[in-house]
Amino acid sequence: MVVDNISEFLINNKYRSKFLSIDFGLKNLGIAISDDTNLIAIPFKTLNELELLNQFPEIMRKYNIYGLIIGKPYNLDGSTSKMIENVNVFIQKLLNIKDTPIYLIDERLSSKQYKKHDKISKMNIHEKSACLILDDFLALYQNYKND
Repeated sequence: MVVDNISEFLINNKYRSKFLSIDFGLKNLGIAISDDTNLIAIPFKTLNELELLNQFPEIMRKYNIYGLIIGKPYNLDGSTSKMIENVNVFIQKLLNIKDTPIYLIDERLSSKQYKKHDKISKMNIHEKSACLILDDFLALYQNYKND
């Protein structure tokens, strides 16, 4: 189930389970997972779509993942990009495997920040981008918890 606001997203996370973020790309998907305290985003893996779909149930179970944070691609002017159609198809594939809460978050420039650095491998760029997406969410999460 894709939800629009953080309170709906968190309503059933009674056991403070972790979160997994995905930086969606046509070739590679970067993945990050929150630590046990849900304060820090940790780079996890870079996979292609098929690899992630195949490993998805095991990752969710093994790492005690409550919900997914997926970057929603916007253009710089705030309009949704053409990539959103691909993201929506991917989300439906995930939901067909396991019904899980999904929160979409603005990912403008998430990977562009790292593409300038020559020392970061292309695989790491996607994981670090997923960390940025998850960091943005975890800041919202901490503010929500403290209200």
